[in-house]
Amino acid sequence: MSDNDQALEKPADIKTVRRLHQDGLLSNEAFDTAMRILRPASSWYTWAERNLLFFGSALVLAGIIFFFAYNWSAMGKFLKLGLIEAGIAACAIGSFFLGLNRLTGKILLLSASVLLGVLMAVYGQTYQTGADAFELFTGWAALILGWVVVSEFAALWFVWLILVNTGVILYWGQVLEPCRALRFEYLCIALALINGTALVLRELGAKQGLDWLSGKWLRGILLLAVLAALAIPTISFIIDIGNTTKATAVVAICWAAVSTGGYAFYRYFFRDMLSLALIVMNLCAVLLTFTGKIMLDGSHHGIDEAFLFLLFSLIIIGVVSAAAFWLKKTAAKMAKETSK
Repeated sequence: MSDNDQALEKPADIKTVRRLHQDGLLSNEAFDTAMRILRPASSWYTWAERNLLFFGSALVLAGIIFFFAYNWSAMGKFLKLGLIEAGIAACAIGSFFLGLNRLTGKILLLSASVLLGVLMAVYGQTYQTGADAFELFTGWAALILGWVVVSEFAALWFVWLILVNTGVILYWGQVLEPCRALRFEYLCIALALINGTALVLRELGAKQGLDWLSGKWLRGILLLAVLAALAIPTISFIIDIGNTTKATAVVAICWAAVSTGGYAFYRYFFRDMLSLALIVMNLCAVLLTFTGKIMLDGSHHGIDEAFLFLLFSLIIIGVVSAAAFWLKKTAAKMAKETSK
């Protein structure tokens, strides 16, 4: 049985209709009719409404933050704290009455979470508590943890992860790094573990059918955070390979293991091209760094430097083109495997 025959036996979806049209099995009129049925105009209205709600809420919250920054000296401390507390209460109450099963209720809870951080910052500036910056972010993350759990909202969970990551980075910079208690490489491993754990939980939740964790944008951001946390020290290790330490070697091994395992996982189990593209892009960055280190380290006496730069530019084009070609072939294979 051919792929087209198998496609005809399956329920219609946008990818199947497009493939049938490309193969000449659907006329232009039939293709347009099928697309109108599968993607009606109302779906675009819903998409626009949700995005405008997100962007509008973000702009309002940014306006509140800048309002306090601009009018700081003209406002009394009770007015500052009272306005923010009133905003938190209004958002929390509105979220309760609208319900967390509606997007507007989730957005209001997200707004309350952001305003809680604004309240903590304003309180610290008003009474000069002397707290370090990492205490603001870790305390903020701890206070909204309950809301994160009950909201079942990917955007709020993502904001919470940003706060945790920021708190860990600031704690390292303000406490551990000055006394040399923890090397930068181990900080990167810690960040990779935090975001990697979140990525695993996301995949498990999506596997269990949790719709709020099914968004591919969250998978892509978490995977990119893990890869970046491990790639930065790995690239530093390549550039300064003469000063290799145990920590840099550990990070390089972790990077290789995560890249290999991630590629196998998203190629054969979840089959996600965005994740594969991120992993391949990361591999290209490290490979090109290694190549550039060998070519441009100044040890090639008698070779014109301009020629080396030109050659390296051609290598970059070749590596990126090969990666794009590989991804294209992999996407075609995955499409055939999915249609079977």
